[in-house]
Amino acid sequence: MRKLLASITLAALASALPVSAAAETAKVTKYPVVFAHGMAGWDSLGGFNYFGSDSGTFVGDSCQFLEVNGCNDWLSSSQSPKTEAFQVSSMQSSEVRGNQLYDHVRSFMATTGSSMVNLVGHSQGGFDIRKVAHRLKAYYGAPRVAAMISISSPHRGTPYAKRIVDMYARNSSNIFCGALPANADGSDPCLSAIANIGDVLFDVLNGANASGNDVIAGGLQLIYNDYDANDGKITGAKAFNANYNVTGVASYVGSIITGQDDGNVMPIVATIGVIAGINADADGYCLNDCDNDGASGAGDGVIRDQDDDGLVGTNSQQMGVRLAYREDDWKCAWYGCWDPLDTFAEVTTTGNVTDINNPSSIQMTSHDGQVFQDHLDVVSLGPDTFDEKEFYAGLMNYIALRGY
Repeated sequence: MRKLLASITLAALASALPVSAAAETAKVTKYPVVFAHGMAGWDSLGGFNYFGSDSGTFVGDSCQFLEVNGCNDWLSSSQSPKTEAFQVSSMQSSEVRGNQLYDHVRSFMATTGSSMVNLVGHSQGGFDIRKVAHRLKAYYGAPRVAAMISISSPHRGTPYAKRIVDMYARNSSNIFCGALPANADGSDPCLSAIANIGDVLFDVLNGANASGNDVIAGGLQLIYNDYDANDGKITGAKAFNANYNVTGVASYVGSIITGQDDGNVMPIVATIGVIAGINADADGYCLNDCDNDGASGAGDGVIRDQDDDGLVGTNSQQMGVRLAYREDDWKCAWYGCWDPLDTFAEVTTTGNVTDINNPSSIQMTSHDGQVFQDHLDVVSLGPDTFDEKEFYAGLMNYIALRGY
């Protein structure tokens, strides 16, 4: 009798609990969502989907009937056809990458029959989606981007890009560059060598051909000011921002800010800092690159206070409004326990960056709403405890709740 009562009790408890952690699913967005990857991204990043979980599952792939692995069970099956991540040149300027992404987006909008699109860009992808938004408006004669959201994007440059370019690509006294013979055409031999090394590494890591990639052009894109006034071309984030700002090209513009203590950044990110030999002090206010480190802003004198995510500083990341991410853990009440979907909300203290080259002091220095993860934790590469699938499902849910 006791066994029977125990069985009945367990059955009743089981019926009160959610079937899975994904009992709550994100609302389906009105318009398709396109993800744009950052520098060095390809269909995979170190063997994982760029916008994937630590196991490699694409965050936009919902679970279909009887599918138990390899999907995002926080998403409705109706979202999958409206969610895509397109490949552009892994290492290039955003002028080039943005044009490539624009072609993909135009085709995707036609395939889905949508008059608008939502764009989400990680890192350099945050530059690319702005170029797409401008080209869509120019083509259609009116804005065609609903929500445009960047994640960990160096909108105002990153110190690491300039430091590495200074160390290798332009420094003839460097132990590596200084030993190279001059090119026959008089061009910098180190530029060529670095580009070739970048192509080889790209091929090895991604199992693909590096044709069309230019690691130098990609690096110069992430430095705030024009790097070389005598090379006959204007490069850098500042000029790109002036050409592709955010006003009038999207219905809603937002950004997600990341930052992490040095001891918690993943090994790949930490290695870049070691190679560059710097630690970015990246939450001080200045509208130009006042300390000549490659990023707009200046330091505040404290270099280990989560002021960057291992690659991009706090003072570089906000465009539009800032979004705060809240991880909602398991909740229990008298009627059972459930795991609600993580949520996003606007940070009220930091306002709206409408002119990317002219943020306010608080927009460059505040840590409010910051996600405490490093630059690659949010796209698939661990080790970390970050739930990428729920993070992106929560973001799509936020976009849907805003009517996009």
